[in-house]
Amino acid sequence: MKTLHLTIGVIATALMITTPAAAAGKSDSASGKKYEYIQVNRFDVQQGVDLPPDYQLTIVEGLVSQLGKIKGVKQVLREGETLPPEQPVLVVTGTVTGYKKGNQAARYLVGFGAGTTVVKAHFKCYDTASKATVLELDADGKVIMGIMGGKSEGANNGLAKEIAKDIQHKFY
Repeated sequence: MKTLHLTIGVIATALMITTPAAAAGKSDSASGKKYEYIQVNRFDVQQGVDLPPDYQLTIVEGLVSQLGKIKGVKQVLREGETLPPEQPVLVVTGTVTGYKKGNQAARYLVGFGAGTTVVKAHFKCYDTASKATVLELDADGKVIMGIMGGKSEGANNGLAKEIAKDIQHKFY
């Protein structure tokens, strides 16, 4: 019986020492390191993916908007803008790996997922100082429905929201 109590005590102590942030892989934010500045680079398009050219711009603008809403972020910069000196900067870059145009009329008239627009991307975040990749994931944005079927460009906003959510979860 004593051994059982001792084992339970050791396990309970180990669980209390392991913080939820460390268990979730938030080692940077657990140590207090946050990126107050984020730079968003233009996403490449994988060969064979027929993404409309203006979607590359709307993905960047959507990311700038969504990342700017994260508490603790002072400024979100676009590729080519001057980075703040001697500040840790998180750079977000990626590749669009898939695109399905969808059909607004089908979304409006049929519903139930018909005509869904999908944009898929593989994105990476790296630290400018160390050049180390600190986050790498796949994300997607979809337009399943909306007013009058929803505009297909909304998939870009969905993609930006998902990427921003992943970044917020990891670092803030």
